[in-house]
Amino acid sequence: MKALKNLLYVVGALLALAAIVAIAVAVLFDANKLKGEIERVVKQETGRTLKLEGDLRLAFWPSIGASMGRASLSERTSAATFASIDSAHVAVALWPLLRGETLVDQVDLSGLKVNLVKGANGKFNFDDLLGAGAEGPAGKPAGRDAGGGAPVVFDISEVRIERSSMSYRDLKSGQQIAVSDLRLRTGRIASGVPGKLEFSAVIKGSKPSIDGKFDLSTGYRFDTARKTAELTGLASRITVSSQALPQKTLTVPITGSAQADLGKGTVHADLAAKLDDSNIRAKLGLDGGTPASYSFDVDIDRLDVDRYLPPETASKSGSRGGAARGGAADTPVDLSGLRDLNARGRLHVGQLQVQHLKLAEVNTEVRAAHGRAELSPHSANLYQGALAGALTLDANANRIALKDKLTNVSIGPLIKDLAQRDMMEGRGNVALDVQAAGASVNAMKKSLAGNAQVALRDGAIKGFNLGEALRKAESLTGKAAPQSQAADQSQQTDFSEMTASFVIRNGVAHNDDLSAKAPLFRLSGAGDIDIGNSRIEYRAKAAVVGTSKGQGGRERSELRGVTVPVRITGPFDALKYEVDYGAVATEAVKSQAAKKLEEQLGGKDGGGVEDKLRGLFRR
Repeated sequence: MKALKNLLYVVGALLALAAIVAIAVAVLFDANKLKGEIERVVKQETGRTLKLEGDLRLAFWPSIGASMGRASLSERTSAATFASIDSAHVAVALWPLLRGETLVDQVDLSGLKVNLVKGANGKFNFDDLLGAGAEGPAGKPAGRDAGGGAPVVFDISEVRIERSSMSYRDLKSGQQIAVSDLRLRTGRIASGVPGKLEFSAVIKGSKPSIDGKFDLSTGYRFDTARKTAELTGLASRITVSSQALPQKTLTVPITGSAQADLGKGTVHADLAAKLDDSNIRAKLGLDGGTPASYSFDVDIDRLDVDRYLPPETASKSGSRGGAARGGAADTPVDLSGLRDLNARGRLHVGQLQVQHLKLAEVNTEVRAAHGRAELSPHSANLYQGALAGALTLDANANRIALKDKLTNVSIGPLIKDLAQRDMMEGRGNVALDVQAAGASVNAMKKSLAGNAQVALRDGAIKGFNLGEALRKAESLTGKAAPQSQAADQSQQTDFSEMTASFVIRNGVAHNDDLSAKAPLFRLSGAGDIDIGNSRIEYRAKAAVVGTSKGQGGRERSELRGVTVPVRITGPFDALKYEVDYGAVATEAVKSQAAKKLEEQLGGKDGGGVEDKLRGLFRR
């Protein structure tokens, strides 16, 4: 017992001595005297200039802590500032530290500013500070002691970062991002212990253009042994401001949860968002391999994309066909963002409006890798019909390929919404197999290639009344010159069925097999639709086979057998129809003469009659 008593005396004396020493150090030691030495060592070891402008203060009881005022660190071998801080304070509990545990009472940072730069060579301006990267001295893994013991256990009661900012520049791409008013506050950070986190920041940037604010509040829990972390009760709000937006400011609340396996490098999130009238549910995944890969399953009940397009884009939508002709500003097409994308997923939209097109039950599967993205298969309901096909985007050649089939579609409202023009009515099928490449919309239109087929029924061609042209032809003589008239939307030519196929080269769709049927005529034709320059050059021939009933006129049986030549020409928004009335009248006279002569001959030698008439009219 006496030995134990003596031991306690010794221990007590040692503790008293340690306390006296600690108090003496805290009172007598001036850390500011070391500022010059610290700055010298940093310069020697890193080639960077450290300026400790504020006071350094140390504390040893009841926790070991350090505080400092304003300080800055320069770029390597440069006077430019890499990072600076107004004030910082860190305190570590003493007794847990003696057991190999790091229990941080509090971490406070205020006025932190960091300038990150990615050089044209792909290296960052902080790479030299990483040293051996994930390895500690002598090649030993960081986070373990020299003897290879267990990782240091840490427990942080709170982290607070106030009034901080960060800037990022990519010298090769020109991308710039500035984060300001950054604020972070956490609860306790310890393995297996739930905590609460709050974060907010203002973000501005270019390429892409960003001007917004981000707020986040979430619960968290992580397990250091399993290397897992999870966010629960996540609630965030993203506010985007842009003069290009019709509403100028857009706010999107997001809720949900997320889980991460740091050992495997995977992240999964289950999120819900509200975008005006749109309700969005998304399951997202990230596999942080090399390269990183993404997965998604997104469901949107309704989405009006036109609602978020810039006003100038919406105003030009009615004159898309004349953009190239009128010299309007072209729209760039840049698919380079696909080059580093590795993703797979599914998208469903209940109701979708984009570029005035209205679709329902839009479904597509997406696969992106090696600079290519495939939306295949995709399907949708539109204009009383259905769409199915595949879309491929190729960033390696800035190329788009589309293979679609529209079945039983009402073509009139489709063209009205797509091209903002009332050109045709009818219902039927359309097949497209086309591709285009180029750096802009106009360049792609002029490079368009492929083929297309159209089969419609019970429709009408708007802007011209062929029946009226036939009635007019009867009153003219064969000497009448061709007459041209502008398209008149109050006029139309009805048909019971129509088919046509197109071969597309360099933005020009060529057709030579037009076939349309109506009670009065059979229509054939050939010509070009110049999509790149928004023009048409087409010649149609209508063979009169019946009467003009059903075309707004009385019976004209005397025109039976007459061929009506019609030339359609001009820009999409100013088409003109030219009818050779002289040829129509001549054909009508020839047809009537042939009938009378045949009647006189008793129906014999019909071929001879035609030859004689051809010589008579020199046709």
